[in-house]
Parts: sequence; C-alpha cells; structure tokens
Amino acid sequence: GVLERLERAGQSGAATGDEVERARRQAQADQASLEASRARQLGGRSGRREDVMVSMAQLRAAEARRDQARATLDRYRIVAPVAGQVLEIRNRAGEYVQPSLSDAVVVMGDVTALRARIDVDERDIGRVAIGAETIVRVDAYPGRDFRGRVIEIGRRMGRKILRTDEPTERIDTKILETVVELETFEGLLPGVRVMGYVTPTPLQ
Repeated sequence: GVLERLERAGQSGAATGDEVERARRQAQADQASLEASRARQLGGRSGRREDVMVSMAQLRAAEARRDQARATLDRYRIVAPVAGQVLEIRNRAGEYVQPSLSDAVVVMGDVTALRARIDVDERDIGRVAIGAETIVRVDAYPGRDFRGRVIEIGRRMGRKILRTDEPTERIDTKILETVVELETFEGLLPGVRVMGYVTPTPLQ
C-alpha cells in the first residue's frame, strides 16, 4: 500500500530516501502488531485461558509457600556473629533449645591470638607494669617457655578464684588480675591452667 507507493515515488525522485525508510519501519511495526493480535485471538479461541490463569495462581501459591519455608528455616538457623573456632558444643542435633543470654548453644573463640590471665599476689602488685616481659609455663610441656607481655592490669584487688592445688599455696590472699598477650602459644588450648612469671620492674 503506502510503502509500495513511496518506493515507486522514491525511484522517480518524488520522495526522499528518508521518507521511504520511515515508511518501511512503520510497515514492519504494523505487521508485528497484526501478528501479535492474531496470536491473542487464537489463544482466546483455544479455551485454555482459564487453565493458564489457574496455573499462574498455583505457581504464585507455591512461591509463597517456598518463601514462608525459607523464612522459617532462617529463624531456626544459628549464625555466629563473628568469625572464630567452635570450642565447645553444648547441644546436639534434635535437642530442644530455648535461646537465652546465659546459656550458649556453642562456645566460640578467636584462637589466632591467645592471652593468659595471671593472678598477682598483693605483695607484688607494685612491681608489675604494662609491657613487662612474661614467661608462661604449662605442666603438659615441661621445660618449654611461652613468652608474652603484660597488656592489662586490673584496677581493683579480688579474691583468688583459681587454685594450683600446691600444698604451700595461700588461699586467703588477695590478688590483682593481670592479662598477658602471648607471643608464642603453639600447642596451648584455651582454658588450660598456666603458671606465669612476670619480669618485675625495679622498686621506686
């Protein structure tokens, strides 16, 4: 129709090439629209429109059930707040757990660095300083020294909690808790009992 007339006019010079090209694109668009309309008419006559709608509704319902199951699973999944190593599992698969602040499901820790807590006798607190070199020894490794430095000193005296079971140990003395960051700790396990020797500072 229109495209054919414009093509003939273009050959004779009565129409520009741009007008012919616009007519060609419009004809292609009209043809595509016609084919889409015929496809819709065929689909409507097939009598399967209701089946498609039912299938779509079933799909949406299945997706909603999937999302609900995923949300329920996320509620029961325990995710660690930080990266670390599991040191103790306090519950097993299948056991009922009521989450609380006092009862942890697992005990985790960062074991890329270890610290030792050393009780300093009240008679020696004046000779302990931040940065003091420290040697830590463990009964399991006789003759081996684990070296470190004092990084924290308590601000108040307290009662001795840990016992060495040595017959000469005083249990009525007060202590000052000191934290030592170990520079060497290969083979040590968190929670092992150690004996610490802090290099004393000169008395003033």
